[in-house]
Amino acid sequence: MTMDPARTDGGPRKETRYEARRLEAVQSMGILDTPREDSYDRIVRLVRASFNVDMALISIIDAHRQWYKASEGMDLDEVPVQETFCRRTINMNGPLVVNDATRHPLFKDNPYVTGEANIRFYAGIPLKTKKGYSIGTICAVDSEPREFNASDMQILDDLACIVIEQMELRERAMTDEMTGALSRRALRDEGGRLAALASRHRHNLTAICFDLDHFKSINDTYGHAAGDEVLIRVAETVKQRMRKSDIFARVGGEEFAILLPETDRKGAMEVAEKLRRDISGLRFEFKEKTIGVTASFGVAAFDIETKDLDMLLVRADAALYQSKNDGRNRCTGWGTGDVSVKSARRRVLKAGKISFMNGGASIDCTVRTLGQEGAGMDLISTANVPDEFRLIIRSDGLDASCRVTQRTRTHLEVDFR
Repeated sequence: MTMDPARTDGGPRKETRYEARRLEAVQSMGILDTPREDSYDRIVRLVRASFNVDMALISIIDAHRQWYKASEGMDLDEVPVQETFCRRTINMNGPLVVNDATRHPLFKDNPYVTGEANIRFYAGIPLKTKKGYSIGTICAVDSEPREFNASDMQILDDLACIVIEQMELRERAMTDEMTGALSRRALRDEGGRLAALASRHRHNLTAICFDLDHFKSINDTYGHAAGDEVLIRVAETVKQRMRKSDIFARVGGEEFAILLPETDRKGAMEVAEKLRRDISGLRFEFKEKTIGVTASFGVAAFDIETKDLDMLLVRADAALYQSKNDGRNRCTGWGTGDVSVKSARRRVLKAGKISFMNGGASIDCTVRTLGQEGAGMDLISTANVPDEFRLIIRSDGLDASCRVTQRTRTHLEVDFR
């Protein structure tokens, strides 16, 4: 059992830097919170059948939870990361094998061993990117002690390689397989070209960023197949409005971006408003119930202060988050009177800690948006979080007093005081 020297040499500061870069790798992969996919489901079925174990998992680990891209033998989509076996696996250079957890010094008192889960055997391999950052694991888990020989380990290692190769191929793909929209990679390639032309020739170029409101609740209530149907129909609805010269891309689970060449801010706001109405008019039949969906939009125009595509998208994204903060199902533009530089948020994936009771209590969180005036963060549960606390992001040296402005079961929006 060998720990990764990148995590242990140099003390807490180096560990913090490594974790920050690891989370950047998770974010750039663009797979966190995406729907189930057959290719990964087949792999966990193969792991379970090959080793005759109770559970097989492909996990992605952010700052506060272990989220399952695929699982067999487990009904949960995610669990808190603090006590999981996989939390230790991502710190390894190689595999972690626990033949009998009740006799293992690191795990004999683990709640997953002593509690209802009754874990006895675990074999896991970190999913490492080409740059060496562990974004998650593939593992086999059983309720009975067992041996895991070199041949077994080679099979699991081969499957781990297939998983990470599949993820990297997905990241490089030019088209999103489910929705038919362009991929994040294609947006970068094609959008970078348009941004360069706009900068050189002073052509109009605008960006629209939008995402679906409360999309996670659709998956939680009606299942992932329902969520997939919503994404597909929303994408079809958007494509009906697009010109051949426009670029429409899926950049995250329920997040999309549109680039409109030769279109000014006013024209882009009109397009965004039409799309907002089109999406809000969609209806879906799930479990004998009729439901609708809404989306929040942000718009930004390329101007003399816009250096490149990244800045254009950051501004549109900041305007999108202003729409969400103002109540969702609306369009907001970057600019005077709408969104200022000071109030702008950027999408991030950072490890945070919520501290309260004068530092006597703390809860891990994953910071998803961050700006000069506030932040948005995900937790396993917000039930025990007070309305005022301190947010600590060690990688950024941030320690800020916060006041909760919005709260859902798993998400907080806060203003810095």
